[in-house]
Amino acid sequence: MSLSSRATLLLALLAAPLLAALCPLTTRAGEVAVESAVVSLIAEVELAADEAGPLVELAVTEGSRVKAGDKLGRLDDRDALLQIERSQIALKHAQEQAKSNVKLLRAEESLKLARLELDRAVAANENVARVVSETQLSKLRLEVRRAELDVEQAGEDRAAAARAVEAAASELAMAQRARERRQLVAPIDGVVVEVRRRAGEWLEPGKAVLRLVRDDRLRAAGFVKLEQLTAPLDGQPATLVVTLADGKETAFTGRVVFVSPEANPINRQVRLIAEFDNRDGRLRAGLPAKMSIRTGSSTSAP
Repeated sequence: MSLSSRATLLLALLAAPLLAALCPLTTRAGEVAVESAVVSLIAEVELAADEAGPLVELAVTEGSRVKAGDKLGRLDDRDALLQIERSQIALKHAQEQAKSNVKLLRAEESLKLARLELDRAVAANENVARVVSETQLSKLRLEVRRAELDVEQAGEDRAAAARAVEAAASELAMAQRARERRQLVAPIDGVVVEVRRRAGEWLEPGKAVLRLVRDDRLRAAGFVKLEQLTAPLDGQPATLVVTLADGKETAFTGRVVFVSPEANPINRQVRLIAEFDNRDGRLRAGLPAKMSIRTGSSTSAP
């Protein structure tokens, strides 16, 4: 063996452990190529007003980044605020009424007194015959019954007061909801790409005010031949190759999230979708791309 051949063999032996460390063992059963794919958005929303009225505040412009739940704008809500204040007062009054047990205590004391007077009259008749007339006894019994009914009524009034608290709380919730419907709230994380209305304009329900898109994660869709589906592709790592604005081909890693259960009967192609992380903002929706999917692999991917 020549000296150069021996040197080549020695270098190969030394490099083998390094290559094994850099390339951990994963099952590379093969790859499925998608020659033509298109990058698209995962989510986009046209944010519209729920109520009619003037737009008095708009807190975003094109390019503003928002989080789900952020308040982006507000319609005139002065009437809604007044209704909330009124409902709060009604709720407080109902709660005070429900807490008060004065009427019940007074009715119970009256009942005790009526029973005491009746018992005394009955005891007096037992000691001295007919010292209290039957008419007087009947009146005392009637007073006891009236007092018992007053106690029952006081209990029912307290129960009604508790129901009034529930009704007042419901009215307050409805008033607060009416105000919320006059606010524009971001439903997703994303970026504002279009503003169609300005502060001071009159809004109609259902008319779009803003358009939001999610750009931190994009998807690519393409087609593969049915014959290529020799192994499951759902969840498999995918590599997307796109030519960016600088003219350089750039690879993005992701994962297959959908493989259609249907095949085109004419060209025997199956549609699939993979998602890719785009937190650095380099990938843009609408770009053409190529995609490859590694089958039979257990290596995790974004």
